[in-house]
Formats: sequence, C-alpha cells, structure tokens
Amino acid sequence: ARQLAPPIFLQRSLGAGRGFLAAASGAAALLSLGATSRSAQGTASCGDAPKKIRIYYGDMPFWRAECVRMSLFLGGVEFDDVRDKKRDALKAEGKLPFGATPVMEVDGKMLSQTQAMASYCSKLAGLHPQNDWDAAKVDEAINGCTDVTMTIGKTFSLPAEEKVKARQELITSQGRLTMQLSGLERIITQNGSNGHVVGDAVTVADLAIWRLIGWLSSGVIDGIPKDYVSGTFPQITALCAQVDCHPKVQEWKHMHSKFYHK
Repeated sequence: ARQLAPPIFLQRSLGAGRGFLAAASGAAALLSLGATSRSAQGTASCGDAPKKIRIYYGDMPFWRAECVRMSLFLGGVEFDDVRDKKRDALKAEGKLPFGATPVMEVDGKMLSQTQAMASYCSKLAGLHPQNDWDAAKVDEAINGCTDVTMTIGKTFSLPAEEKVKARQELITSQGRLTMQLSGLERIITQNGSNGHVVGDAVTVADLAIWRLIGWLSSGVIDGIPKDYVSGTFPQITALCAQVDCHPKVQEWKHMHSKFYHK
C-alpha cells in the first residue's frame, strides 16, 4: 500500500494548488444551523479582528492544517488558503519560525505551531470554549493528536522490512498508539459520551481528531488496519461521525472533493 508520511516529517512541501479565499456565510448562519452551543462555545472575537489572514500549507487535508482552516471556515472568518507556496520560499521570506508548516500570517505577523494556531483561530471563529477548564481540555486533545502523529511518524524512518512489525506492535492492547488513542477516548467519555471533546457542539479539537482518524483509517499506512480505530475506540468513532455530518463540514468536503469524495 502507498505510504503517506505525516507532512511534518517530509523535507519539502507536498502538493500544489492555488491560494484561494475561503469563507463561510458568517456566525449568524452557523447559529442558524444549530452548530454553536453556549455550553461549549464562546463569542467570535470582533474588537481586534485581523484584516488579512493567510494559512500556508501544502494541498492536502492533514489534520495539523485542516483543523485550523476548518475552524475559520465554520466560523465564517475569511482567509487566504495558500497551498502552492514551497517551503524553501517561505523559509527565504522568514515565514517559518520553527522551520515547518503549517504557519499562518496575520496582518503581516507570523504564527506557527498547531496548538497555538488552533486556539487563536477558534477564538476568532467563536468556537473557543467559554470556561478555562474546557479550553484546557481542547488543548489537551490537540496535543494528544500531536503525540499520535509523532508516534506514527517515527516509524517512517525505519527500514521497509521493519515498518509493519513496528506499527503492529503499536496497536496491540498494550501498544503506545493504543495508549494514546485511549487518552482521547477517555476525554470524550468524560464529556458524557456525546461525540464531542467538550460541551455539546463542534470545537477545533473535534475537527483535529476527525482528520487525524481520517489519516489513520485511510489504509495508506501499512500495518494500521482501516478498522483499527472503529473496532477499538467507539467514542472516537462516534465523534468522527458527529463531525462528519455537520453541515459546514459537508460543505467543506464538497469544496475539496478530491480529498473527501473518492
């Protein structure tokens, strides 16, 4: 099977496309769809709203960038989705503070690191939890997604004949990947097993988990069966189904059908 490494481990940006302006119909439309709940969501930040946002990443739906893009989209925040700018060009322009993508440019200032961008964009979009505890749980879940990515990513540097065995060990009942995904499962369970990390509406953490599992369950990672997650983690599976049926998520998938409708 074709191997798809997490882009953080690649030497160059993959894919190409054209930067395009992504926008939704605004927070009012989101409310009318029943996608925002007072118990889980905050209020969009309007007082110092940026004039120009650009997100730089390759033309792919990997969770690190996709949860950032989609949080803005769900909240009706306009941004330039730049997918065709190479890593070397970004580096030459001083736009890679830590040498990796995704990064975002906000009124000429750079921000990187997935968790920081996700938190900032969810606040702009009105998807950020109102209370500090829920906000911390969102951060916890996103960092859990990073842990999973790093665990899988380490196997891509192994010799070809060792990759599958190493990944099969990760998904045993005592394996490291099972342990990390169990942490995400537990967070969802502690929220009432309602298909969300916190509250009763979509947050950026839900989007991150949804795309992370989309990658893990895609069948492109030899040694990780497509049904590993669905057969082992019912709460994560329910969350992914909940996110997937969201009207704005369906709209995003239709806009990027080459990734989502195969």
